[in-house]
Amino acid sequence: MRTAALPTFRKLYGKIETELEAGDTITVTLQNNYNTYSFNGKKKLVLSTTSWIGGKNDFLGIAYLTVGGLCLFLALAFTIVYFIKPRQLGDPSYLSWNRNPGGH
Repeated sequence: MRTAALPTFRKLYGKIETELEAGDTITVTLQNNYNTYSFNGKKKLVLSTTSWIGGKNDFLGIAYLTVGGLCLFLALAFTIVYFIKPRQLGDPSYLSWNRNPGGH
């Protein structure tokens, strides 16, 4: 058992493999195999649902979609800039020491 990174965490105990309908009763038996009273810890039973895209926290999925959309936008923008004003390969005029700042 690894130590959790944050002070509050959830640990998956099991899965309910059958379909549940409204009004179904679930019976759970709990045992205190690890004492948490010494450090004022608490244990709770949470019944949660997940979908094909994950659990309750949508941050990671939203972050992936945002970064992916930003990368796609920048790729399209740079492609359009390249087609409108292409830059010649190996052109020494773009080097800093070949520029003529201020007409000198």
